[in-house]
Amino acid sequence: MTKIIAVLNLKGGVGKTTTTINLGKALSLQGKKVLLIDNDPQANLTYGLGVDLNEQNIYSVYKEETGFPIIESDENLHLVPSGLELATIESDIDKKINRYEILKGALKEVESEYDFILIDCPPSIGIFSINAIAASTHYLLPTQPAQFGLIGLEEIIKLINNQVKRLLNPNIEPLGILITMFQNTNATEVGYEEIKNKYDTLLFDAVIRYTTKFREAEIVREDIFSHAPQSGAAKEYMSLAKEVLKKA
Repeated sequence: MTKIIAVLNLKGGVGKTTTTINLGKALSLQGKKVLLIDNDPQANLTYGLGVDLNEQNIYSVYKEETGFPIIESDENLHLVPSGLELATIESDIDKKINRYEILKGALKEVESEYDFILIDCPPSIGIFSINAIAASTHYLLPTQPAQFGLIGLEEIIKLINNQVKRLLNPNIEPLGILITMFQNTNATEVGYEEIKNKYDTLLFDAVIRYTTKFREAEIVREDIFSHAPQSGAAKEYMSLAKEVLKKA
């Protein structure tokens, strides 16, 4: 059965796109066929994988004009790109009867071709994120180990448990909470302990530490395995992939 994973957080800059790219690549290196979906109007996932913004993107899927425009990014790794024009149609989508299930309907045409589908979501719970949650078997929550991170986690988990599971997708389950941008500081340690105390059973063992390697990879528009395959960052995302394979 295909595992469809929505990568979520209400706050930007916590590593959602970095996690989608590098977890997806790590799973592909483990021999799994992976589809990454850029479900964010900012299109950072698309740009980060070296794909230039063009007319063929997820915009046409939400307009219900075409199926997914899929690009081969690497062996076992495919991409559905996004585009800035996606931001212009949110109000139009909101008027549709099937507004929360457009992505789910489109995925039925392609999901059997993949072992994993990872959906990178905007830093908000709007129409695009809810489409992702409604279509997914699991959700993954990257977060910085800080106090505001705990608040964001509570909001998302509450929304999914109290509304999404009841109204849209009763079968979605948490895959886990991923600590990103970990640094050896007192503030980080305190934030990590707070999250661990509340969500210990959901925390991945893998922790993604802060490193400039991610910024370097972003600049050259590569995943961490292509840019710095021997780095600690690459090893950490591979550890995460192995945990996901055991959990999902």
